[in-house]
Amino acid sequence: MSEIKLFVCCHQAGQRVPAHPLLCPVQVGAALAQEHFPGFAHDDEGENISQKNRSYCELTAHYWAWKNVQAGYYGFFHYRRYLYLDEHAKRPYRLAGELTAETLEPLGLDQLGSWLEGKDCVVPLGEDMHISVREHYAKAPYHHGKDLKLVEEIVAEQHPDYVPAMEEYFSGTMCYFGNIFIMKKPLFDQYCGWLFSILEEFDRRADTTGYSTQELRVDGYLAERLLGVYVTHLRSTHQTQVFELPRVQFEPDQTKLRKRQLLNALLPPGSRRRAWVKKGRG
Repeated sequence: MSEIKLFVCCHQAGQRVPAHPLLCPVQVGAALAQEHFPGFAHDDEGENISQKNRSYCELTAHYWAWKNVQAGYYGFFHYRRYLYLDEHAKRPYRLAGELTAETLEPLGLDQLGSWLEGKDCVVPLGEDMHISVREHYAKAPYHHGKDLKLVEEIVAEQHPDYVPAMEEYFSGTMCYFGNIFIMKKPLFDQYCGWLFSILEEFDRRADTTGYSTQELRVDGYLAERLLGVYVTHLRSTHQTQVFELPRVQFEPDQTKLRKRQLLNALLPPGSRRRAWVKKGRG
């Protein structure tokens, strides 16, 4: 079985990752931080774009792993968002309390190695937003439709063979959130070469004058949508089977956890009811 490395992206010293053979905690934006977290990998080592973390978010860890780490499978989670092994899940994500060794155990990481054998790509379970990906991006907080439009132009210029998949995904309603995935090395190498060339051109041509700190996370926001384009292309062009697993979001604050659990019970993620309420608020 090829070596599996699941990089858990963290940006604050208080964020902890339970010990597990598959998990590799990595400090993102380390070049901009005042300290290196002990026991973590750091995205400013070797060839890196750590300085771009404020706009690239967790993608600086993706780039660092691509350029500096050898593995058979590359996976990326967040300090509180993980994929978990449940092929029969109906909802795109569930909530849990504090992340500990005990709460990590039910995620099925011990069985993940054997489950991954023969598989090339795993993404989060799609979440139906009941509006197109293109429209959802334009309406999301801190997002600007013009940025996605520019990316569409760049993809059409640089990778015209991806245009059918891009139109299919952007016109559809299923979203893959979080820049979370697991890929076999050949696909990961291909994906990173494709993604970072698009974002580099976007950075050259985009006008982000006046953007707030949150709005400047634009490269990370765009990559979430580009992941969907990439896997749609894999499915339609290369007949690559893309598997989907649900996410779990950990919330140590019990008050926030209970509120979110109540919200999810009343308005299940991916439901038309939830989309209708969000549309009414917008």
